[in-house]
Amino acid sequence: MRKLGIIATVALALGGAVLAAPAAQADTAAATDPAALVYDDGALWYKAAAGQENQLSVSVDVVDVDPSEFGDDFLITFRDKFDMAFDATAGSPAACTYPSATDHTVVQCTVPAPLGSDDSTNYEVDLGDRADTATIDDRSATAAIHGGSGDDVLKGNGQTQYNGGDGDDRIDGGDGMGANGGNGDDTITGACAYVCHGDAGNDTLTGTGDQNAMYGDDGSDIVHAGSDNDEVYGGKGNDTLYGEDGNDTMYGNSGDDVLYGGKGTDTLSGGPGTNEVYQD
Repeated sequence: MRKLGIIATVALALGGAVLAAPAAQADTAAATDPAALVYDDGALWYKAAAGQENQLSVSVDVVDVDPSEFGDDFLITFRDKFDMAFDATAGSPAACTYPSATDHTVVQCTVPAPLGSDDSTNYEVDLGDRADTATIDDRSATAAIHGGSGDDVLKGNGQTQYNGGDGDDRIDGGDGMGANGGNGDDTITGACAYVCHGDAGNDTLTGTGDQNAMYGDDGSDIVHAGSDNDEVYGGKGNDTLYGEDGNDTMYGNSGDDVLYGGKGTDTLSGGPGTNEVYQD
């Protein structure tokens, strides 16, 4: 590896009616309300109750509720350590049931699958406060997860967008639809084929084999681009950027940055500050 120099810049070629369910044992005395499943603003929402450290998992199956009508449906199964309640209003677009009348920690909801090029969100998850865990086992329905405050762990794949919110979050997004770490020192792996933002904090971002668009944003960030032709932006702060394989475009932006181009024909720009730039 040759060092190109210490330089400033180098260029190389939920609302809705909710029915109360029996409350599960809560983490704190304040967490006595059940989580809620409501249909709001065109999508099904899971909304955690205050004070809960949720351990949510979501799976989706494609079903055909009414063969006489065109199009399929999504059967979405929510599992948590806490009880859930849902809107049972007649005519609601989301029909929810308890598979077991004695276990309200599992709820199944049926929503119409989008037709054609419709890429609207089918369900969203709001984990609220505390340190929560959510796992999405799904490659069909389009989802968005909001970690909220707390050090959250968000895992998934497929058609999912991740929003860590406040706290030191860990996001394992696979080939998901993008991620935002939010405030805090976040770790994001995958989901950057659309775009990933570390946001404020000292973040670590790792791309996949797809073409990644990755932004460290404010803070001293570490970004590993991946093996394709990626775009990497350090943002404000003293960042360390790795292009890895592929023909990458890398910008350190402001701060004293270190850029490693890796294999391939890369374009490297340190930006304002005292930067170090390396190219294999």
